[in-house]
Amino acid sequence: MPTVALVLGSGGARGNAHIGVIQVLEEQGFDIVSVSGCSMGAVVGGMYAAGKLPLFTEWVSGLSRFDVFRLVDMSLLSMGAIRGEKAYAILEDLVGDQLIEDLPIPYTAVATDLVKQQEVWFQSGKMMDAIRASVAVPGMIMPVTEKDRFLVDGGLLNPVPIMPTVADQADLIIAVNLNINIENSHPIQVSNFNMAGYSDDWKVPSVNASKSQRSHLQWNKMEMLNQCFETMQATMAKYKMAGYEPDVEVKIDRNACSFFELYRAKEMIEIGRHAAQEALQAKQKI
Repeated sequence: MPTVALVLGSGGARGNAHIGVIQVLEEQGFDIVSVSGCSMGAVVGGMYAAGKLPLFTEWVSGLSRFDVFRLVDMSLLSMGAIRGEKAYAILEDLVGDQLIEDLPIPYTAVATDLVKQQEVWFQSGKMMDAIRASVAVPGMIMPVTEKDRFLVDGGLLNPVPIMPTVADQADLIIAVNLNINIENSHPIQVSNFNMAGYSDDWKVPSVNASKSQRSHLQWNKMEMLNQCFETMQATMAKYKMAGYEPDVEVKIDRNACSFFELYRAKEMIEIGRHAAQEALQAKQKI
């Protein structure tokens, strides 16, 4: 049975594709012996390492657009447009006070310290503390502030954190990159939730049922911040992966869904399954 060090990249709601990748690896008999994740990759990776992925999958697959809207606890007075407490409470119900060092397999969640301008690898301590730091997209989701650290999304410096897995004793390093610009893909089509009480500048983008494309000339502040972060992540992913190339790269189109479309989990899981099958087949042909 081939052993795998699994690397799960950042990319918002596209991260639900990680679930499909894990499903395929398990079905094909791979033994995942360690997980490194960033942002949504840290969430899915943590749920897998803690044995809670089936429960997480059931929850996220059942989300409707309105459910996602209710999870978005906006704040105009904080350092993030979204506090995230509602979503964190649900995740904490799943994993409780789970300590990383007590997990059955090694797990690393990657965040960024803006004070020291460097990556932070969480390999011990409370899993939820690590997840909170790893998913804190600058300007959008509340950062984690401590006495000597200001922690935000690890995707700022390392969207596909391969380095933490290099020393692991695994036959293969398999990395899931959510920031691939696949040619001839359809553009993301976004519109806004109807969020009474908040200006258009901070409404959260989502897919429009009419499928009418929203021009970049119509972007609000939230969309602009999201596009800035997405652009930076795609560039950093190329740079980092050039230095540490995985044995298998599972490629997810960055236009598959937008950052906040968590209600498209079932679709993204299937996309992840297909991408994993393609990547593994390509590896076998080499």
